[in-house]
Amino acid sequence: MSAQSHSISAKLDGPTSVPTVTAPAAPPASVESRFLGRLTFQDGYPTEETMKRLYDELDFQRGTQVALRNTPALSMYNLRLALARDLGADASNKLVIFRATAASLMLTPNSETLYATNFLSLDKDGPTVLDAPAGVLGLVNDMWMRPVEDIGPGGPDKGHGGKYLFLPPDYHGDLPESGYFVVRMQTYGGWFLARAFLTPEGDATQAIALLKKTRIYSYSKRDATPAMMYVEATGKVFDSTAPNDIRYFEMLADLIAHEYPQVVDAEVAGMMKTIGIEPGKVFAPDSRLKGILEESARISSYMALTISYSPRNPDRVREGSQWMAGLEGYPTFNDGRCALIDPLIRMTWFATGAAKAMSAPKPGTGSQYAWTFFDSDGQWLLGEKNYRFQIPANPPAKDFWSIVIYDNWSRAILANGQKVASKNSYDKSIQINSDGTIDIYFGANPPAGVESNWIRTLPGVGWFAIFRLYGPLQPWFDRSWTPDDILRQQA
Repeated sequence: MSAQSHSISAKLDGPTSVPTVTAPAAPPASVESRFLGRLTFQDGYPTEETMKRLYDELDFQRGTQVALRNTPALSMYNLRLALARDLGADASNKLVIFRATAASLMLTPNSETLYATNFLSLDKDGPTVLDAPAGVLGLVNDMWMRPVEDIGPGGPDKGHGGKYLFLPPDYHGDLPESGYFVVRMQTYGGWFLARAFLTPEGDATQAIALLKKTRIYSYSKRDATPAMMYVEATGKVFDSTAPNDIRYFEMLADLIAHEYPQVVDAEVAGMMKTIGIEPGKVFAPDSRLKGILEESARISSYMALTISYSPRNPDRVREGSQWMAGLEGYPTFNDGRCALIDPLIRMTWFATGAAKAMSAPKPGTGSQYAWTFFDSDGQWLLGEKNYRFQIPANPPAKDFWSIVIYDNWSRAILANGQKVASKNSYDKSIQINSDGTIDIYFGANPPAGVESNWIRTLPGVGWFAIFRLYGPLQPWFDRSWTPDDILRQQA
C-alpha cells in the first residue's frame, strides 16, 4: 500500500469546516477594490503583484497622514527657514520687523498692524530670555505651533511687559527665584511674534519704536547681553510656504533630526518611522518610496485645503451664515480624550500661530476674526466674478475693523496690483452709506463711483476673506452683530 493511499484511508476525526459569525471568508482568486483595482490571491495568499500594490498603498496612506498631522510643524519650519534664508534673520537676537504685503508669503497675515518676529534657538542658546516691552500683543509657539505662552494683555505680564525665561525641554539646571516668567518648552525651537498698532493715519513710527524695545538673549549672557539687530522687511519677499513635493518630507526629517526626541507622540512617531523618518537616522528613501511620498505630499495638500475651506462641521457666526468663526478645541486641539485632527489641520493650513487668549477673549481686548470662502449662495469666491460685501452699521470694534483677501492656494495676501488687498476703518476715503453700513466691492474692475471701496481680484485665482475686529466689543461675543454674507453681483 502506498503512502498516499494509506493517508487517504486513515481515520479522519476532525472538522473540515467551522461555522463562523464574524470571521471573514478567505479572499477569492480575484477581488475588485474601489481604491486599488484588481487584487489577486492564491489559496488566500496575495500574489507578488498584489503584495507590491498593497505595500505601495500602505506607504502612500502613511505618508499622507504624516504630512497632514505635521502641517503645523512644516509651517513653523518654513517660516524659520524663510526668515533666515530670505531676510538674514539667522540668530535669535535678529528681530524682523515688517508690515505684511503680498510680498510676505506667509499664511494669512493682517496688513494693518506692525509685526516683529523671529525664532528662539534653545538648542544653541540654552535657556533664553525674552524681555517684552509693555503694550505689545505677542505669543510664543513651539515648532508644532502649540501655544507656549501669550505676551501682553493675555499673558502673565498683563500688558505691562516683563522678562520671560524659556527653558529647553531637557533642562535640569538651576532657576532664578524671581524676576522672570519661567516657561518650559516642548521643543528647542520657538516662534516669537509681537504686534504693535499703527496710528489711525497709518504711521508706523511709534509701533517700530515700541517693538524695538524687545530684547532676546541667552540667560547665560544676562550680565552682558548681545546687541539686538533689526531687519526691516516691509515689502521684501520671503517665502515661508511649505512645499507639496518630496521636500516636505525632507524638511520634516531635518526638523525631527534636530529636535527633542520626544517631540511627537508615539503613534505619529511610529508612522514617521515606517516611511524612514526617525531621530538618528538619515532620511534616504529609495526611488519607489520617494515617488510615493511625492504623491503623498501633493494629495495631502489638496486634502488639507478641502478640510480647511469646506469643513464638515463649520463653526458659523450664526445659523445660515457663510462666515465662520472659532475652531473646536482651539488652541490645543485636544478635548481631554482625543486629538481633534481636522480642526488642527483647518487652522494650521490657512493660519500661522495659536494664542491662548483667543480661546478666552475679553471684550475690548485683542482681536477676533471671521472668515469665508463662499458667497451667499454657498459658491466658491472666484476672481472673475463681482461681489458686494455690506458691513452692517456700528461694527463692534473699540480700535478698528479690517477686511483682507487672500490667494486661496498660497494663503498669502492676494497680489492684486493694489498696495495691499484690504480695507479698514482707518481709511478716510471709504464711502459710508447714509444708514451707517459700508459696501466693499470685489472684482477685476472697480464699480463706477465707489473705487475707494473696491478690492481688486484676479480672474482665474480663487480668493477668501478674513474680517477682523480689533478690540472686539460685546455685540460680537453675543452675536447681536455679525457680518453679512458676500453677494455675487451681475457682470
